[in-house]
Amino acid sequence: MSIYKLYINSIITIENLKQGLYIFVYRASKTPPHIGMIVNGKLYDINSVGPNIDLSVDDFYTTIINRKTEVIFIELAFNNRVDLNQLITQKVNKYWKVSSNTSCLTPIKDFINEVYNIEVNKSKFIFELLPLLYDKNLVKGVSQLNLSDKISSGVFKLIKYTEKDIEKCIEALNRKDKIVC
Repeated sequence: MSIYKLYINSIITIENLKQGLYIFVYRASKTPPHIGMIVNGKLYDINSVGPNIDLSVDDFYTTIINRKTEVIFIELAFNNRVDLNQLITQKVNKYWKVSSNTSCLTPIKDFINEVYNIEVNKSKFIFELLPLLYDKNLVKGVSQLNLSDKISSGVFKLIKYTEKDIEKCIEALNRKDKIVC
């Protein structure tokens, strides 16, 4: 089992989420996790039934706390030259939902490509995307909720998943099996 080390170096609050730009890794210790974005207090992602656009981060945060869901938040540096909420809405609407050809990371990669003008298309997984963001000094901080017992010396070990893991998860969701992914 291969891992990617995420160094937890900040603390997340609801106030932070209302004004920043974040990639979130939902169910972070599951294989594969789910990935989306929070832009200025609004949540954006695609899943097996369709998109989530402009959802309140308050509701998301409350659900995480109440259900004790394990989530990593990667805060990104940004400038205000572009309407980020409008741009991520366009990207999420373009892909609409996950499929055998489109993962939950796809609209995020398009967003990052356009906002930061860096080539990320070869990154199939979050653990391939993050090193590119670090190399460009775009990661401001990494925080977590409900993962304290899985962090050692400030490090969370994200299990590297495969395309096959993603396909199995999508198939299970489409069958509505009791499999949780």
